[in-house]
Amino acid sequence: MKTYRRHNCTRTHRTWTTLAKCIWPRATWIHGNGPYASVARCGRGTTVQLCTSPEDAQEMKDAIDSTGCGGRCMRRHELIQLTRTA
Repeated sequence: MKTYRRHNCTRTHRTWTTLAKCIWPRATWIHGNGPYASVARCGRGTTVQLCTSPEDAQEMKDAIDSTGCGGRCMRRHELIQLTRTA
C-alpha cells in the first residue's frame, strides 16, 4: 500500500477529508473519513473513498475492481494510506 505524506500546501490538516481534498484538488468526489483511501483514477476523473481501516478500503477497492467504475473504467484503482505530518 502506498503512503502519501506530501500535499499541495504547507498546512497541517486537521481532518482526513481536508487532507484528501488538498492531495486531490480536482477529484470528482471525496467521501468518508479515515486515513485509508480507495482511489480510482479513471476516464471521468478521480474518486476517493476514505475508510477507517485498511480492510474497509480493500473491500471498497475490490468492489470497484470487480464491477468497474463506469463506462470509461481504465482499471487504475489503488489503495493509499494518508499520513499527516507534524
